[in-house]
Amino acid sequence: MIPLDEGDLAGIIGYLGQIRPADMASRFARAGGFDLSSFSSCGTGFGGSVAAVDGSNAMVLETGSFSVVLVRAVETTFLAGRRDHAGETSLRAFRIGPEEKNTAYETLYQECFEDTPREPLDNENLSRAAAAFRDTLEYWTALRLAETLDRGDVLLLDGALRVDHESHRPVLKMILDTARSRGVLVAAVTKMASSTWGGGIPLVPAAEALARDLGVAGAWHLAVPPSVLDAVRYRQWDFSATYVASLHPRSPRAFKVDLPAGTPPAAVRATFAALASYADDGRVTGYPFPLFDAHRFAAIGKDQVDMVRQALIRRMSETGMTNADFRAYFGDYHDTFASYR
Repeated sequence: MIPLDEGDLAGIIGYLGQIRPADMASRFARAGGFDLSSFSSCGTGFGGSVAAVDGSNAMVLETGSFSVVLVRAVETTFLAGRRDHAGETSLRAFRIGPEEKNTAYETLYQECFEDTPREPLDNENLSRAAAAFRDTLEYWTALRLAETLDRGDVLLLDGALRVDHESHRPVLKMILDTARSRGVLVAAVTKMASSTWGGGIPLVPAAEALARDLGVAGAWHLAVPPSVLDAVRYRQWDFSATYVASLHPRSPRAFKVDLPAGTPPAAVRATFAALASYADDGRVTGYPFPLFDAHRFAAIGKDQVDMVRQALIRRMSETGMTNADFRAYFGDYHDTFASYR
């Protein structure tokens, strides 16, 4: 095997050096005007419910012109340290392509929100289209929770309080407005944050480095002003105030956490107390367990994909399609090539 080009490796390592400068902590402190007093304790003693929402998508069939995607969303609600309730949407299957616009998306959107999406869904980008279907079910689930949770409860979302498709902007606003009117707290936790500052330096490692340098103890959160952050994609669709939080004293890493912009200080404290109260599971120490539980519940496994694929194949055979027809439409020579490795 021909070895990897050393110049390519050097370029990657050189970039890592740029985004991990030796003085990262002090530069971050100067950029935000941060000091020890900027870090707040997460607190303890939350007694309400924490309801987490997550979703999943998986490809069932792919051709050169169209694909079939599976999507679903789930919610898991915890009270007093135990799962109190769990629910899921139906497992849905949608075709993406070959038309320019996806008509099934409009149908699903109307089904969930009794309205027409402000912007149609393009089929050109397969992964983005699949994510839009999944996000629609997640937002529908979150809206139902916002309408039923009690004052002081927490609605916990996976990701960020911003949308990636214009049609979801009024939906997210509706969720946040409903939660605010009912006194429900909202937070979104990002597993792998893309936010940067200082011209491309990742946000979360910088906050962690500063916390270590300052000797911040226990579970903490840090509010990050918008002026510190680099330009964010879809900024016009962002409804959040940005925080970095380490939710457990033994957490191996911190996370970016979004709260609704304008959240009062008392509500900020209550929200982080709730997150910290559920961040002590040894499998994912420092990550809110309700979200972990929702992620496991939402995942669409290979057995489910195979089950749906076989159901589709049975229905195809009922229409007169043969194995040769199936291979002609859905055969992938990558699979053939892989069998000869």
